[in-house]
Amino acid sequence: MQTIVYEILRNSLYAIAREMKIAMMRTAASPIMHLGADASAAVFDAQMQLVAQGNDIPTMLGSAVISTKVSVEAIGRDNLRPGDVIISNDAYLGGGNHQPDIQITRPVFVDSEIVAFVMTRGHWNDIGGQAPGSYALNTWDIYGEGIRIPPVLLFRNDEIVRDVQNMIVSNTRDPEGRLLDIQAQYAGTFVGDQRIQSLVKKYGADALRDAMKRSLDHSETLMREAIRGIPDGVYEAEDFVEGVQSPGWSGANIPIKVKVTVAGDQIHFDYTGTGKQARGGINCPLAVTCNSTWFTVKALTDVAIPINQGCYRPVTIEAPLGSIVNCTFPASVVSGNTETSPRVIDLCLKALSQAVPERVIGQSNCAACSGVFGGRDPDEARVRRTGKEFISLVEPHGGGMGARATRDGVNGIRVYVGNAGALPVEFIEQTMPITVEGWALVPDSGGAGRWRGGLTSRRTYRVGFEEATVTAAGERGQAAPEGYFGGLAGGLFECRILSPDGTERTMPSKGATEIVHLGDRVLLQPAGSGGYGDPTERAVASIEADLLDGYITLEAARTLYGYQGSIE
Repeated sequence: MQTIVYEILRNSLYAIAREMKIAMMRTAASPIMHLGADASAAVFDAQMQLVAQGNDIPTMLGSAVISTKVSVEAIGRDNLRPGDVIISNDAYLGGGNHQPDIQITRPVFVDSEIVAFVMTRGHWNDIGGQAPGSYALNTWDIYGEGIRIPPVLLFRNDEIVRDVQNMIVSNTRDPEGRLLDIQAQYAGTFVGDQRIQSLVKKYGADALRDAMKRSLDHSETLMREAIRGIPDGVYEAEDFVEGVQSPGWSGANIPIKVKVTVAGDQIHFDYTGTGKQARGGINCPLAVTCNSTWFTVKALTDVAIPINQGCYRPVTIEAPLGSIVNCTFPASVVSGNTETSPRVIDLCLKALSQAVPERVIGQSNCAACSGVFGGRDPDEARVRRTGKEFISLVEPHGGGMGARATRDGVNGIRVYVGNAGALPVEFIEQTMPITVEGWALVPDSGGAGRWRGGLTSRRTYRVGFEEATVTAAGERGQAAPEGYFGGLAGGLFECRILSPDGTERTMPSKGATEIVHLGDRVLLQPAGSGGYGDPTERAVASIEADLLDGYITLEAARTLYGYQGSIE
């Protein structure tokens, strides 16, 4: 194959993945999908190896390496026909990451032969379960997290299987919205199918097959070369994950440990010594731990390597069965995907800071820090206009990203495995009985250092529901994100409920769902992040710029950085 033809095919596959996501987002009902972009799309070869993906949600795409294969094998490859579409979400039966993320998988046929698979995955605003928004952490087991969908055929010959559709959407609090989400994700896979058909028509199935294989092998070669740049050795680290703090629960922290062995062009991660799976939704299915590990390796090597499954071939993983990083049925998992997973990444970075200190960053906020509201809309005019009596808001929050070896961290951002964004204030206030009273960066929440950690942000919501539930899923409410090489720790997670009568309730980073009422205010603040290097070595100009921007207070400048000047 000519190189120019290979590059056209390779880049076309990545473009197809991006177009699939756009098609899905345009018509999805869940705001976290169509506005927050909590959705992903990918293309797989005929052997179900991931060959192309968009710049989407890493935890969705890495875990799809496992879930796509599991979904196809559950139905049976030989049982698939053109126009068949598989739906699944289950962490145990479908290889998923957590229940709110729904995967739709479609085989692409050419002349009765499967030449590829395409996949869309999106976060649905509600899938049933114990609490509105389907993000309760104090669940006894996975049954409390929402409907479990094993791999089943949702479309046959591009016709919806009504019984399956009705069973799924009837187990959610917004069935009309979930119908639109299904159609949106189906549309994404339909677009992918059509675009791959066009490639085959123009270049041939053999050329497509060869380009996919070449792309996987090329990424593997580049990754092995990059791993050779990490000094051989054994690097270890340990930390902990915060337990669920619900009335009557122990809330005990769970230890996490890793031993990383680098040998030539291979790297092995051994999580032996990590604590057992715990009560509540903080456990990681193996697919999530694999993704966290793969993400770490990709982030520390070369971001220019085309990302596909070839990147993961030099990486091996050992995770004890029944541990918090390889849980067994029926352990709850919802926050394992969004909070425990980034803690695992910080753990791996901590270990490898001994090998490549110039490539790691200070510890980060490590959470989607989702604020989840749910209740009946008291605005009758809006209900008549929208047809939605029940309203749910699922919104991730940006915290601090750790400082780097040569520059400051990033303020108010999702980190590591999550790229979903906050919802526009205007959308929230127009469509929900919620007012966003404040949204601001928090001074001094970024750890001091030669390079300062990224600041966290705080959102303040005023409740317009007569009565509603609120759930917060965060991390680092007990131990602040550490700095490295003399850098200091960042700020802690914080969530408070302020009532009109002056009373105040504090919610832990992982706690029970609370009830709020009209006029209550909810303040939600993820953790900050750690600094890098000795704070006394920070340039005076940088300190003064931070003071002018309001990133640090004068007191912090004097006590942490040793600043002696003044700002007029």
